[in-house]
Amino acid sequence: ASRLLPMAFMALIMMAAMTGGQQLMTSTIEEKSSRVVEVLLSAVSPTELMAGKILGQMGVALLMLALYGGLGILALMSFAATGLLDPWLLFYLAVFFLIAFVVLASMMAAIGAAVNELREAQTLLTPVMLVVMLPMMLWLPISRDPNSLFATVLSLAPPVNPFVMMLRLSSSTPPPMWQVWLSIGIGVASAAVAVWFAGKVFRVGLLMHGKPPSFATLLRWVRMS
Repeated sequence: ASRLLPMAFMALIMMAAMTGGQQLMTSTIEEKSSRVVEVLLSAVSPTELMAGKILGQMGVALLMLALYGGLGILALMSFAATGLLDPWLLFYLAVFFLIAFVVLASMMAAIGAAVNELREAQTLLTPVMLVVMLPMMLWLPISRDPNSLFATVLSLAPPVNPFVMMLRLSSSTPPPMWQVWLSIGIGVASAAVAVWFAGKVFRVGLLMHGKPPSFATLLRWVRMS
């Protein structure tokens, strides 16, 4: 159980953040392709629309996190294994979830605004998903030596730092507190950059139709706006 607990914490964040982010992207694409977004933009600005969509999906994802997290705690209680769970881990779970969700949802919102159909999003979505899935693929070496140089660097490198730091925090040898708060600071900064980038793309791409853009085109949109 002590070896599976870090994996469970990381999977909980990943599942809630990815589910909410993908729903956000899908709804944005549907609203754009059906021209509903043009009606919405007559009442609110693109920035307000993006912020509202992110906050709304964040509420749904938080509910999912609380539901599955509560079921996990009940399972530990039924096996009289609550001693494995430090209450502070629940606090860090919420903090790192918020960071991971804002970064991922911002990227998904930008992708949804940039494309016209769901199938066009695959080109832009694949690199994002590969980066997000990296901690899952590296779970075993990180959990075996959570304080190695490799694990430490990954836990400070956005956008994977929320997932890797939760792995390290819930391991048998948690990291020093300065590394945890440094990771939180880096995560908050990366979330701010992701929101800024997504806001630029969202503003330009929401009313654009035609050929789906590449990453180079998205960067050009950011410079334009």
